[in-house]
Amino acid sequence: MPPKRAASAATKRKQDQPTNNKTKAEPTTVKEVAAPVKTGGRKRKAADSVEEKSGATAAAPAAAPRVTKKQKEAHAILNYAPKQLLDVYVFGTNCYGELGLGDATKKSEIPGPVLNPKLSADAAGVVQLAIGGVHSAALTHDNKILTWGVNDEGTLGRDTKEERKEVDAPNGDAKEDESDSDSDDDEVDLNMKEATPTAVDSDLFPKGTVFTQLTATDSATFALTQEGQVYGWGTFRGSNGVIGFSPDTKIQTKPVLVPGLEKITYLAAGSQHVLALTAKGAVLTWGCEEQNQLGRRISGRLHGKLEGLIPGQCALPSDVVSIGTGSYHSFAIRKNGRVHAWGSNNFGQTAVPMSAGESDAVVLYPTEVKSFRKHSKIVSIVGGKDHSLAVTEDGKCLTWGRVDNKALGIPLEEMPADEIVHDEHDRPRILTMPTPLVDIKEEIVFATASSDHSFAITKDGKAYSWGFNVQRQAGHRDQDEVERPTLLSNKHVNDKKLVGAAAGGQFSMIVGENSPQVNGNHA
Repeated sequence: MPPKRAASAATKRKQDQPTNNKTKAEPTTVKEVAAPVKTGGRKRKAADSVEEKSGATAAAPAAAPRVTKKQKEAHAILNYAPKQLLDVYVFGTNCYGELGLGDATKKSEIPGPVLNPKLSADAAGVVQLAIGGVHSAALTHDNKILTWGVNDEGTLGRDTKEERKEVDAPNGDAKEDESDSDSDDDEVDLNMKEATPTAVDSDLFPKGTVFTQLTATDSATFALTQEGQVYGWGTFRGSNGVIGFSPDTKIQTKPVLVPGLEKITYLAAGSQHVLALTAKGAVLTWGCEEQNQLGRRISGRLHGKLEGLIPGQCALPSDVVSIGTGSYHSFAIRKNGRVHAWGSNNFGQTAVPMSAGESDAVVLYPTEVKSFRKHSKIVSIVGGKDHSLAVTEDGKCLTWGRVDNKALGIPLEEMPADEIVHDEHDRPRILTMPTPLVDIKEEIVFATASSDHSFAITKDGKAYSWGFNVQRQAGHRDQDEVERPTLLSNKHVNDKKLVGAAAGGQFSMIVGENSPQVNGNHA
């Protein structure tokens, strides 16, 4: 492994431990609508016309083969791809091409949101975005899967071998200027095949495959189809390195159908595990199970870690309507509104009070979070590494978990004192109770979290962020820690309607509705 790649791999290995700082966030979603499906209805007519010209007598048509109920169900459309074209704004570290800017800039860090010219609505037509630890994927309106970032373990699903070269001079919307880049930033050498959003070869999928959602762990990528099947590539990692993509494959470099997954309607991914929601409300999980984030019993028929690579049903009733993940913990919202959580709980990030604050604490199986009962219905829930966020039906954002990394968006003195856990030195460490943010006055419709920073999007299209910001991953130029939710504001996003966000360990992206161009350039 080349020296620079070794640094990248080391960065990712840090995230395989529950005590480290990198995670992924939930994929951004927008309103879903039907996608057109191609048909081949004119072939028979063409064949009949040939018979008529030749004067041959047409034979009686053969009886159509009987289509079984099972075959119909297998091809039934369950999912629809989003339709809204999005502009993608990027910021944070770009040392390994994480921002997908390609040759648009030579900077290793972008301190505030800028429109990525390669991912504008006009250039790419992105409709949905997913981010892993140091790589990303985007679904486009014309059914392409674009990937970029670090490809050490097959995360991009395509060949990116290229001799490294210096990035060309900047151009486009991500150009250097005093408001969005630092003059003393180091220039970086990038593999342009990794740093440039590029489509995964469509020939690697069966003809007619239509994708509706992408999600990403720190070292793998997964794609959901309209019929509810799942394709994936990359690998899963544990505390001792690579576990594998499946029991038979260490690293999957090209897309492959994941067996055992049918009629899936939604995917959610943590740092090294994945949840899949079925049409009947069951939850299937697979990946690394070292912090019990899979929420199911591993029987031991295979070596434990390998058995976790096979999707299996989580210990939940089949009435789940929504799922979410943190780095090493998981959530499910049931039809009756009850919220269940499981996995890593050393900072109370599951909101289950048992064992919160203990070293290596875990919630073994899905357990109801009873504290949510006093709030309005939870409509979405996600986690970072040591904290979590939930959005309620009435537009509130609740936060809880680790106190000292500023990821909660609530100053310590404003937290409910009787809900704070102190360590052995009497230092405040954990907010155990989901607590509403008060600094955002507008109705909140979306929230997501990365390792130690968070985002919330309001109904009127404004984006707020807070938390750890040393690499400017929260998008604020002059603060290393952002304690309160703070409006993301600069010339690139002011007056734009933003609809979602996603984040890796040290970089982030927000997406907005496509806006008109001014004098040939985006305002």
